[in-house]
Amino acid sequence: MQLGCTKKLQEFLKKDILLADQSMDPFYIWNASIMLVKRRKTIVVLHAQSRCGFVLHGITVRDIRELDHLILDGIRGMLAAHGICAAVIDQYLDECGRILYTTTQDQQAVAHLNYFCEQVGFFSEAFIPIKQFQTHLLQSLNEDLVKFDEEYADPRQKLRDSFSEHYPGQSVFFQKMAVLDIKLVNAPCFRRLCIPSHYSLMKLHWAIQILFSWKDAHLHVFETEDGLSLDFDFPEYSFLVSEGDWEQPVEAEMERYLSIGKVFAHSRTIQYIYDPERHWLHRITLAAWKDDAQNSHASCILAFGTAPAEDVDGPGGCANRSPLIKNPCRRTTTDFQKTLRFSVQPGLRLQDINTTLGKL
Repeated sequence: MQLGCTKKLQEFLKKDILLADQSMDPFYIWNASIMLVKRRKTIVVLHAQSRCGFVLHGITVRDIRELDHLILDGIRGMLAAHGICAAVIDQYLDECGRILYTTTQDQQAVAHLNYFCEQVGFFSEAFIPIKQFQTHLLQSLNEDLVKFDEEYADPRQKLRDSFSEHYPGQSVFFQKMAVLDIKLVNAPCFRRLCIPSHYSLMKLHWAIQILFSWKDAHLHVFETEDGLSLDFDFPEYSFLVSEGDWEQPVEAEMERYLSIGKVFAHSRTIQYIYDPERHWLHRITLAAWKDDAQNSHASCILAFGTAPAEDVDGPGGCANRSPLIKNPCRRTTTDFQKTLRFSVQPGLRLQDINTTLGKL
């Protein structure tokens, strides 16, 4: 494996640096740089072919001796997070061989690294100080479209495509799916959703909006089964929780980075409340875990009951309004508004619902 290092990283590592092999397949090349995040040295590593990357946060001089091990673990973790199965990861790392520290291949590689460093800086406030490998940021760091040969593409899909091309005929993908039962309390309305476990709670929110034919016009919150904020169960994420109230549509950053898999590995049931005035309370229960080798999207397995209209008073009218709800989160970005153009209306088939869910 060739690891192209920028001059800043070379100075920090104080290793013998080889000249880059220009003929090497970019599938086996990674590039790296170093930057400060929250005043701690952070090594940024980027796959040359797909431009998917990860970070190693809080690197010290002592870590240099173990850097090969840290980088290989980081690559393994990133590939697994993007749905590459363990057997293929092992095969890939065997083919990569030992890490050769080299110069970067060209200025374009440096430009790609610089752009990714900008992404890292954008998400720096969400870094968990006690963690070296920021697992919760892998999806967010790599979700921005980048330019490949005059066309824009998702680096995560580019990564999956490159592995499919290099390992034809093999089962390349593996991801865990969560099968969730979503019941609108005090209403005859139920949905069963199958959704990738690496999706964030924010994506689960969008999925619920699609499942119930709503337009994300109101605030929402996820809570524990006991009605507490999720940061009680995940204190390491508590610094991400917004301090606003229902009067201020402040996005709860915790939902953006906390994965469905992490939540339901901890608790079998959580609550989702949509629209504080009407207090649409949903009970979300983990029905099962499901293994998937097809890189599937979210899908609705079962649905019955028409959801109430967006602005009709909820069960019991306004008597159930709760002034104690905290940590609201609202999604109004252009991406989700584009998805909602295809939003499901009452009476449409599961196929139509799933077409929309596939756009998450």
